[in-house]
Amino acid sequence: MPENTDTPDDLEAPPTETPEAAADTTTSADDAADTGGNREAARFRVERNQARAERDAAIAQVQALQRSIIDGLCENAAVQPRALWLTTELSDLVNDDGTVDRTAVNAAIEKARQELGIHPVAKGAYVPNAGKMPTTPPATDRWADAFSPKNRRANG
Repeated sequence: MPENTDTPDDLEAPPTETPEAAADTTTSADDAADTGGNREAARFRVERNQARAERDAAIAQVQALQRSIIDGLCENAAVQPRALWLTTELSDLVNDDGTVDRTAVNAAIEKARQELGIHPVAKGAYVPNAGKMPTTPPATDRWADAFSPKNRRANG
């Protein structure tokens, strides 16, 4: 004789589901499992997108630091940084490990000077109008006028 595993409560309660409803429940259970898988996949996609955004932000920050270093080298060489960026790309001035290659920067500065016609700054002190002679000599000697009588002064 088969053993009855039903509890007394199960025997008294009428069945609430028909066989068609039981089939629908199975389908919805499978959907719930898929939804859990989809949720997990969606979570992984969100994490992946966040990691990509963080990576892109870090790359932008490193490139900004590299550009800042190169701009400083340009200013030390008396060349506007925008002149360098017109003739050269950042990737040409950076080593494989991400450090700025100073010899490449110096070569790029010289290339920018040649291509754009930038003259190097002359060394030494700059004195405006140095070596120029006045067009007309002074009219009177102010020292002699200081000791002469008032009636003989040029301005008097």
